[in-house]
Amino acid sequence: MDYNLKLHRTGRIWTGAAVLMMCAVPILATIIMGTGPDWQALAISLVMLTVANLPVAVGEVFTYSYMLGTNGSYLAFITGNLSNLKIPCVINAVNIVGTKVGTEENELASTISIAVSAITTTLIIGIGILLLAVTNAGAVFQSVYLKPAFGVVAYALFGALGGQYLIKHPKIALLPFVGMTLIAVILVSAGVGGTVVKASYFVFVGVIACFFNARRLYYKECKAETAAASAALLGEPVTASDGAETDAVTVDATEDASEAVIADAAEDASEAVIADAFDD
Repeated sequence: MDYNLKLHRTGRIWTGAAVLMMCAVPILATIIMGTGPDWQALAISLVMLTVANLPVAVGEVFTYSYMLGTNGSYLAFITGNLSNLKIPCVINAVNIVGTKVGTEENELASTISIAVSAITTTLIIGIGILLLAVTNAGAVFQSVYLKPAFGVVAYALFGALGGQYLIKHPKIALLPFVGMTLIAVILVSAGVGGTVVKASYFVFVGVIACFFNARRLYYKECKAETAAASAALLGEPVTASDGAETDAVTVDATEDASEAVIADAAEDASEAVIADAFDD
């Protein structure tokens, strides 16, 4: 079996097992306690949650899978919390090791970072629950000074990580960044910021905006290269990298002459070495 297909098979098995385990908790609680939910309220809640989260969930699969790789995708979507934890960890890990998207090294780095993130999160949650049970630490987190900070964690993470890409690739990132900022300001000013301007929604929208902007720049560059190639074939002046115009035929002739000189020099050197060897 192909290695990639084997990974998908294993990922599907563990994803199915995880879903069954998640569903088993409320089912067992219902059986043991001898009670059940309000089915009408449950149906209404499921419909509302599906309408609100399904488009984002499907979009995240197409948006993040290429970055996470096969193993990382299954592991990240099983453990959840992609926007707040997994994606920032992957971006940071990939930047540190310097891998390229689509390579085995990138998949290895992303998978390790996701696994470490999940383990660390579980340990921290366990320690936090233990502290809440034996101490009065809950009052600290409910402080008027700390509580507002928990609502902007995702924005702070993506702001710090996104700033690197904004500096490295300003042509791709600047236009979507400015556009999304204006949209957020308009929505907040209109009074609908609390329901529409969410980190998960805006990350998804930002990725799409960057994709179309990169696509526009790519076709623009291809068009410029095609024009330069056509000018070279017709012998028209082309613009060099230093901004000066030169004739394409002259450039080709110069390159041919340089290659001829190098070839002649190499041939003369070879003949001289052979002649010296016979003389000796």
